[in-house]
Parts: sequence; structure tokens; C-alpha cells
Amino acid sequence: MEIISSAKPNPAHIVLAKMEEKGLLKTLITQNVDGLHQRAGSKNVIELHGNIWRVKCINCEYRGRLNKPPSIIPPKCPNCNSPLRPDVVWFGEPLPRNAWEKAVTEASIADVMIVVGTSGVVMPACMLPWITKRKGGTIIEVNIKESAITPITDMFVKERAGRFFSLLEKELKIL
Repeated sequence: MEIISSAKPNPAHIVLAKMEEKGLLKTLITQNVDGLHQRAGSKNVIELHGNIWRVKCINCEYRGRLNKPPSIIPPKCPNCNSPLRPDVVWFGEPLPRNAWEKAVTEASIADVMIVVGTSGVVMPACMLPWITKRKGGTIIEVNIKESAITPITDMFVKERAGRFFSLLEKELKIL
């Protein structure tokens, strides 16, 4: 958590937040758990894999938020003293139902989906571009190498996310 707490939003996070502010981006769906999109200013973020800064009790219904790395590991539940775990999806666990349903809805109505920096194989998140494509939407992929999504893309941009979005910001001139 020390590394995550010192991380700062990169140019991609910042430009995406500006795009949302200008009405050019409706929803940001992420598999990241670091909260950097929100720190950059994005508001409508669907976190498919949760958020490392939220915790939940392994025993009762308690949920909370951390503002800094916990002083004891694992932190204890204030209600029942059981261990708290990060509110993130671990391998083999299902995605939070509400987040997944919102993501599918947004993918179903998207005119354009920009897919950034993914292998395109993590299920079920990798299905979202396929949903958009099947509904007639355009898929743009920004990635340092081709992925499992590349065959359905309308445009593939071989570039790092930070550089691509910095160039896009300069080109659009409205951000």
C-alpha cells in the first residue's frame, strides 16, 4: 500500500478526467484498484475489481475506507474485531454484481469505447468491448502491443496511454 499511496495520476488519468468534465466521456470502466482515476478528477467511474482503499470485514457486514496504509496488518473491524480485507476482487471471486451490471449497461449503449492497456483476456471484463461491438459501437484500442481485443477494433493505436492521451489533449485543444 505504500507504493499505491505515493502513486500519482499520470497524463492518461488527467486527460480522461478532463474529457469527462467536457462531456466527451460518459463513463470510465476500470479494472484498476488504485483510485487514481478519482484522484485525477473522474467522477463516473465503475471499478470492476474494487478499490484497495476500501475495506470490508471477513465476518460481519462492516465496510469502510482507509485514508492511509493501516498501522497494523490486517486491520481490525471496529464492530467485531475480525480482520478487515481489501475491498478488491481476488482471483476466483466474482465481480461485484452492481459494478458488473452497470458496466454491461454502459457497454451496451456506448457509441465508442476506448480500450486502454489491457491483455484483453481477464474474464469477464474482456467481454465489454465485444458487447459494444455487437451493439454497433466503435472500438478504439490504445496499447503497447496487440491484445485479444485487437481483432475487433476499428482503430488500434500502438502507444503508451500517457503519451497517447497527452497527444490527444493537444490535438483536441478544448481540454
